[in-house]
Amino acid sequence: MSINSVPATTVIPEVDIVTVTPKLAEKWLRQNTHNRPLRKRAIADYSRDMAAGKWLQNGEAIKFASDGSLLDGQHRLYAVVKAGVPVVMLIVTGLPPETQETMDAGRKRTTADAFGLRGEANATVLAAVLKRVWLWDQGDYKFGQNYIPTTAECAALLKERPEIHRSVEIAVRVHQTFRYLPQSVTGTAHHLLSRIDSGEAVWFFARVGDGAELPAGHPVLTLRTRIMTDKADNRSIPDFRYMAYLIRAWNAVRDGRSLGRIIQAADASMPLPH
Repeated sequence: MSINSVPATTVIPEVDIVTVTPKLAEKWLRQNTHNRPLRKRAIADYSRDMAAGKWLQNGEAIKFASDGSLLDGQHRLYAVVKAGVPVVMLIVTGLPPETQETMDAGRKRTTADAFGLRGEANATVLAAVLKRVWLWDQGDYKFGQNYIPTTAECAALLKERPEIHRSVEIAVRVHQTFRYLPQSVTGTAHHLLSRIDSGEAVWFFARVGDGAELPAGHPVLTLRTRIMTDKADNRSIPDFRYMAYLIRAWNAVRDGRSLGRIIQAADASMPLPH
C-alpha cells in the first residue's frame, strides 16, 4: 500500500507498516466520516509520548474500511498532527464497515496493569503515586484537574527517581497501622517531603502510622485526629485535601509549633512544604 493513499476498495484486508507523517495523518483524517466523539485528553496524552519519542509500536493498527473510511485510530492520527512528528504505525485496509462496532470493546490496560506485568511489587499503589508525583511536578497540586500522565511518562519518572519504590513501601507500611489515609497520598507525600529532609520524613511518617508518644497539640496527633474524624463523619475527602493535611502538619513540625486544628477548604490553595 502506498503511504500517500488508502485504497478505496479491497477484497481482502491488507496489512502494512507505514511511517505516518503529520501531512498523511491530516489526509487520512479527512476520511474520518463516522466515528465516536473525540477525547481531547487522549490526543494530548498520545501526542506527548510521540513528541518525546516514547510512542511504541505495539501491534495496534489504524484501520480502514473497504470504502476507504477510517474505522479506528482517529485519536492516534490527531496526536501525530499535534506532535508534529512522523510515527511508524501498523495499517489495515479493506475491512467490512460493520466491523467498527466490535473495535475498542475490551477494557483498557492501565498503568498499574503495565507495572504488574513487569513484576513490580504493589503495582497499583506504585502507579497511583507516580501519577501524583508527576502531576505535582507539573504544578497540578490538585492531581489531575486537566490531564494525567501516560504509562510511558510514569515509567520514565520511575527510572529517573527509583527512590519512589521506597515511598510506596512506606505507604503500604503506614496503611497497615493507620488505614484512614489513601496509600497513594501517603506515598506521594513521603516522596515529596523526603526531597526536603529524608531523615525527618522517616520520623514523620512513622508517627503518622502509630501516633506514639505525641503530646496534645502535636501536629501529627492533630493530623491523625482530623483524618479519623472525617472518616467517622463519612465525609468524602479528595486526595488533594489529604495532601494538604499532611503538608500543614509537616510544616508545623518543621517550624516547631503546635497545631490545634487543621483546615483546608475545597477552594483553598495547596500549601507548599518547607
